Amino acid sequence: MKDYLLFMDVAGDVMDCYVEQGKVELVPMEFIIDGVAQDYTGKADGIDVVEFYKKVKARADIKTTQITPAIYEDYFGKYLADGHSVLYLCLSSGLSSTFQSACTAAKNLKEKYPDVEMLTIDTLRATACTGILCEKMIANKDAGMSLRDNYYDLEVFKYKLDACAYVDDLDSLVRGGRLGRGTAVIGKMLDIKPLITFTPDGKLRNWGKQRGIKLTIKKLVEFYTQYADLNDTNPLYICHADEETNAKELAAKVKEANPNCEIRIRLLSPIIGAHLGPGALVLAFVK
Repeated sequence: MKDYLLFMDVAGDVMDCYVEQGKVELVPMEFIIDGVAQDYTGKADGIDVVEFYKKVKARADIKTTQITPAIYEDYFGKYLADGHSVLYLCLSSGLSSTFQSACTAAKNLKEKYPDVEMLTIDTLRATACTGILCEKMIANKDAGMSLRDNYYDLEVFKYKLDACAYVDDLDSLVRGGRLGRGTAVIGKMLDIKPLITFTPDGKLRNWGKQRGIKLTIKKLVEFYTQYADLNDTNPLYICHADEETNAKELAAKVKEANPNCEIRIRLLSPIIGAHLGPGALVLAFVK
């Protein structure tokens, strides 16, 4: 039997080097932008992230789509047919139906390829949290951990992950039905930044609001210092929706609070950025 392979969908954010080195494969997802279907692959052959955020800022009509069981079967079937088992990190079931689709596909593929496995993890998270989980998955495999042991270890570790974020573009929350238009108008006038985090079952919840970017960044750092394991050696992830200046400012403040932490900064996945809007900032860490 061949070695197992690692996968993560592009709603998660991991540093590009791991993809370039072949440590993990990214499962593409599709957008509808102004009525035109486009794939985000996390590589050069899909939509460029910076160009995507230009379209977001220009108020393009952007919709995300779900991955169906048939798409999963077609995508993973070729790896299983070649004798590889796969371990796949999937977008939270609290945000999408993709996990259910992946489980259906895995069941169908098992009937076709009984000698290999497709194991899917409901990350209960997205974007920056999944980056930490992905690095853990890669490190486990590099250390010689078996497919099943890696799967079980990640199923425990995922509950140790947390994230906090702010939304800069209130219109994105209006389009997603999470904020009334009148409230958004007042919020923009007062420079209010809604603060969000994850629930235990992988959904998003509001945990506060703050006025102005400097106080908002301070609020994220306070969330981090209150809930993070400051002795943990796993990296922190900061993902930004084309707002690198604020991401670096947040990183500097986090570093002041915990000088020993290792911080990764990268652009936020368009899959999540389509819903949070331009300017959003996400900080993920181990609790």
